[in-house]
Amino acid sequence: MQKIKKYLTPNNIFLIIILLIATFLRFYNLPNNYMFMGDQGRDALVVANIFKEKDPVFIGPVTSIGNMYLGPFYYYFMLPFLFISYPNPIGPVYAVAALSVITVALVYLISKKMFNNKIAIFATIFFALSSTNINLARFSWNPNPAPFFSLLMFYFTYLAWKKDGRYWLLVSAMFSILAQLHYVTLLSLAGAGIIFLIDLKKKISQKNSKQLIKFGLLSVVIFLLSLTPLLLFDLKHDWRNINALKNIVGKEESFKLERKEGRQGINAIVKLFTHDLRKQGRTVLFDSLLGESKINYWLMYISLAFFLYYIFTNRDKLKKADKVLFAYLFTGIAGLSLYQHDIYTHYFAYLLPMVAIFQAYLLDKIKIKKLFYLVSGVFLLVFIVNNLKLYNFADSGWGVNDMRAVAKSIHDRVAGGEKYNIVLLSESKDLYGMNYRYFLSTMTNPPVKIEDHHQAEKLFIINEEKKEEDLLDLNIYEIAVFPEKNILEKYQLDQGPEISVLGKAENNYNE
Repeated sequence: MQKIKKYLTPNNIFLIIILLIATFLRFYNLPNNYMFMGDQGRDALVVANIFKEKDPVFIGPVTSIGNMYLGPFYYYFMLPFLFISYPNPIGPVYAVAALSVITVALVYLISKKMFNNKIAIFATIFFALSSTNINLARFSWNPNPAPFFSLLMFYFTYLAWKKDGRYWLLVSAMFSILAQLHYVTLLSLAGAGIIFLIDLKKKISQKNSKQLIKFGLLSVVIFLLSLTPLLLFDLKHDWRNINALKNIVGKEESFKLERKEGRQGINAIVKLFTHDLRKQGRTVLFDSLLGESKINYWLMYISLAFFLYYIFTNRDKLKKADKVLFAYLFTGIAGLSLYQHDIYTHYFAYLLPMVAIFQAYLLDKIKIKKLFYLVSGVFLLVFIVNNLKLYNFADSGWGVNDMRAVAKSIHDRVAGGEKYNIVLLSESKDLYGMNYRYFLSTMTNPPVKIEDHHQAEKLFIINEEKKEEDLLDLNIYEIAVFPEKNILEKYQLDQGPEISVLGKAENNYNE
């Protein structure tokens, strides 16, 4: 009993309670609520093929801009969990949710180690209860594990600077993983790079830089080795990724300040500071915690003024932990501001642990007790109330079980060995219906491969949009080139999409 009491300290009790809450918020009703769209279906198909066909992959998901492939890390992360739950695709969803709970614990432990217990408590509350973090933890997608690895990269950067240059090897390992989850996480290199250069400058002045340079070079080698699968892929496919990267930077003009209309010359630079930085600062620092609101601009201005005042008056007292936090967070916001395409939440998912720590850091710097209790109390109240409104644990209107039922209805309408294909008409623009295609792939007669569409004897058009138009006149290649324009059957499951079956007239079915 005495041993139990020894571990039941207020801090440990807090951590246990917040982890239980975080677990509940990430797992409650998950089987009936998780998202399984085209990207999830595509990933599940690839991963299932690894263990079913013993077919390893060298590339990961394709990016939405630039048609560039990421590394394969996420597919191999999914592999054991999908293998366990197969054919149900929920295994990787549970894995992502569990990793998010572990990240909650790490936010507390790392914040306490780098800063203090007060910052650790507030940061953990913010990260654990934020609807943004919860939503990202409740479905499987390559950007969703990013907070876990970015938080470790952030911490290892601090240890590399404070303790031992060997930690740069771990920084590189975490960065190598992040770079395979989403290409915007490449911005994390700027934060780590600033700290490395600061440390290098000091060690050069002390004539003690050999070890740091050695570990810096080894870190580069680790990152380059992580690119080996992509390099092998590029060697066989005419340097597809390299060319795609050139297009993103060049032709796509992703970082060209004059890309948007009304921004020329000096006006483009002015807009960067008056609009882009302001918008991304609000989005990352406050929208991600409190939800979108116009008042978040005012919160940002007040916080920025307080932050600048504190930095100016305490510039000689800043610790290494403070500087590492600022380096990661502000280079991330600056990089997102330079990016001239639309910014979505999953783009900056890797920054979310640092956002929680930063908000807790600001509260901790209010040294007047009464003012601290007032500000922190009001902020926590607004945070909790706003996020309660954004939680969504209800059964999805059209879920995985419904998709499985549609897939089965299609499978029941093909004879053994009959070749068929599917086309999806949906707001998601997932023409190939990868989510439906995944469930069909788990059955005895899967559809033909996308590139083998010309072999199909039947074509199933899954019409989720249900727009009144002649399906046969749609400007969709798979429909246009399908030789049999006979609609054999139209049917619909309860509250589901309308499905049209095209094929030879003599193979007609009765509903």
